[in-house]
Amino acid sequence: MATPIALEDHSWSQDATDLIERWATEGRRFNADDLRRAMRPAPNPNMVGSVFRTAARRRLIEKVSDNTSRTKSRNGGHQYTWVGIREALRLVA
Repeated sequence: MATPIALEDHSWSQDATDLIERWATEGRRFNADDLRRAMRPAPNPNMVGSVFRTAARRRLIEKVSDNTSRTKSRNGGHQYTWVGIREALRLVA
């Protein structure tokens, strides 16, 4: 059953992107599990990957490793660990 439009969470993507940007500037490593723990649930589970792709396209973050999700609903699915672009550049130097 679809969620009535008045109840949809239209700000989730922006709030998640803002959090990813903050984490990127702090130089920490993070993944989708971290985002799920720190945020309210996404209106659609596919939105989690979408905000990471958007942040990567904006050159805010970069993949640094592959790992397995520990979120029960993800059943051990693949995910990346990310870091802010500036931090990634320091790791290479």
